[in-house]
Parts: sequence; structure tokens; C-alpha cells
Amino acid sequence: MSAGRAPVVVLSGVRWDFLWQRHQTLATLFAAAGHPTVFVETTGLSTPRPSVGSLRKVARRVSGPRLRDAAGGVRVHAPLALPPTGGPFGVFRRLNSRFLVPRAVGELRGVLGGERPLVVAYPPTRTTIELALGLSPRLLLYDCSDEYAAFPGAPEDLVRTERELILRSEVVTCTSPRLLGRVRKLRPDAKLLGPGVEYERFAAVRGVGPPGPPEVCYFGDLGPERISVGVLSGLAKAGFRVRVLGEVRGTARSLLKLPNVRYRGVVAHRDLPRALAGVGAFVLPYRENALTGGISPAKLYECLATGLPTLATRLPALEAIIDEGLVYGAQSTAQYVGALRGLGRTESAARVAARRERARENSWERVFERLREVLCPGPKRR
Repeated sequence: MSAGRAPVVVLSGVRWDFLWQRHQTLATLFAAAGHPTVFVETTGLSTPRPSVGSLRKVARRVSGPRLRDAAGGVRVHAPLALPPTGGPFGVFRRLNSRFLVPRAVGELRGVLGGERPLVVAYPPTRTTIELALGLSPRLLLYDCSDEYAAFPGAPEDLVRTERELILRSEVVTCTSPRLLGRVRKLRPDAKLLGPGVEYERFAAVRGVGPPGPPEVCYFGDLGPERISVGVLSGLAKAGFRVRVLGEVRGTARSLLKLPNVRYRGVVAHRDLPRALAGVGAFVLPYRENALTGGISPAKLYECLATGLPTLATRLPALEAIIDEGLVYGAQSTAQYVGALRGLGRTESAARVAARRERARENSWERVFERLREVLCPGPKRR
């Protein structure tokens, strides 16, 4: 790798071409700041169920190139690895530890040219820890962004491996107050680093829409584990046009059969602002469960940057912003319907401006600067 700033390796929990989120954004920002950056695609969190889709993903990983160039100067590495769950008699982990992880580490060292990287770790699995330590990082950052142990099919020892990663990392950041409170029991020096927004792009969105009830929009991954399909269905049945953008999974697909639902499919993140034109309000109807209790929605500031009204479930991470009046809180279909029908009375120019200002304060550029401020080498814990 080229001389200059330290190289960065992002051990991601997603594929590069998956729904654009924090993992890809931070990799792109590190690269833009002059750090040679390698984005390591997910090594898994659970054992996938046998299906045509999962088999296709495996085939692509096995037959595809290990390394490729992506937008923004990021290099993407697709390691071969078995699920971190252990498998029958622990065979998956033994094969990972003895063969597959050392192979991936060797490939990454070849890309790094012998330089010790800053490693940003996501899913706190045994595979992630072994990859991180194998690279002999100059600094290890654990960016805690989910309640991983609550994911269906997660490794049984994930609480223990996450504890190990927390203690081994020089720097720990968390995306929500709930996650921060939990992690600070082990690491009082952990920092809050929430989501961000490409402010200028989303501030350009204009919600015009036809007269009458506003067209409401949900964008992003729509699965029944996290999102209340009942609320979205209820809004459509109450007469609201509901625009849906993103992958719709499992039983949530029943939503698409309703006449008032307009499904736009999966939209690339770069095209998202254009796809949002004409909506009147955003809805974030999260379910309240172990999966959602620790999240700070990545799309929050994207919604606020538009200035449009946003309605959301009162998750722990959203309580403060709901109490400030920047987001409307709603816990049931009736509350969502009531809030939407009352927007003519509750909306104001001051409220729109306050939303935009809060989003501007949390642009990805500012979030990245906060991250760089905490990336000072601390005492080694390995």
C-alpha cells in the first residue's frame, strides 16, 4: 500500500453491495481522508438456512474474486469463511481457525504490504476476533452498532466473544445510548457515536405530493423482525398512500398486496433522494423487542434533513428527539393515523428548520471528525 496515512481494515457485518449503511460509509470516509482502506465483507453471524438465495451467495463468494476495487477508492475483500456458530462438533470453527482465517489474514497482509492497520470491527464473533488479531493492528476499534446476541441463530457464546472484543479493543464506540450503557459496564471509556447523514443530498428532497392525506414513506430493509407490518398495513387501510423502498422480506411481503401501497423496489443509496421526491411524511414503525432496543436508526437524520415530518416508535434512542418535538412518537396504528391527520395543525416552519439543523449537526463529515478525535492509541489490552 502507498505511504502516508495508516491503512484501515473494516471487518464488516454486511456485503459491500448490501443496503448502504454505516459500515460502507465509514470505509468510504477513511479512504477519502487518505487512508488506504480495505472493506472485508461479512464472515457471517449465523448459519444460513438452505435456500436458493443462500446457495447463490455462497457460489458468488467461492467463485468470485477475493479482492476488487469499489467506488471511493475502497478495496473490497471477500474472505472464504464458514459460519461462526461452530457447526456440528465445532467443525466450522476449527476449519476457520486452522485454515480459512489464516488464509484470509495472509491475503489481507499482502494487500497491506506489511503495514499494521487500524482495524474497525463489527460483528463480535470468534471469526472477527481472529481476523483482527491476526492482522496485528496498531489500533483496534469495536464500533458496537447492534444487540448482536439477540439476532436469530447467533452463536451461543456471542456474549462472551463480544466481551472479549470489548476488552481487547483500544477504542470502543456505540451507536445508541442503550448500547453505550451496557458496554460502559466493561469499558467506562466507551464513546457514543451515532448515525450520520449526507446532509446536502437529503436536504434537496422536496415533498410536494397531491392534495389530501400525505403520501407516507418507509425506506430501508423491511423485515417482520424489526418493523411493524401491521402499522404500515393499517395506514394503507386508513386511506394513506404508502410508498415502500427497499428489500421486503418474509411475511412482510403481504403488505405489497394492498391497493394503497406503492412498492418502488430496492433503490441504490445514491438514488434514494430522488426516489423520495413527493412524499409528505416518513414513518419508522419499529417493533419493540430485543433486536430494536439498542438501535439508533441509520435513516433518522436522512429523514430529518428533508425537513419533512417523521413519525417513529418511541425506541430508547429516539426518546429525547421525540420529547424535543423533532419527531412524532407513535406506538400504535391509531396514534400514527392521528398524528398524520393532525400535521396541518402541528407542523410549522420553525419545526422544519429545527429538523434540518439537527441533521446538519450530524452530517457524516461531523460524525467522522468525532470518530477521528477518539482514535488516539490507548494502552494495549492484548
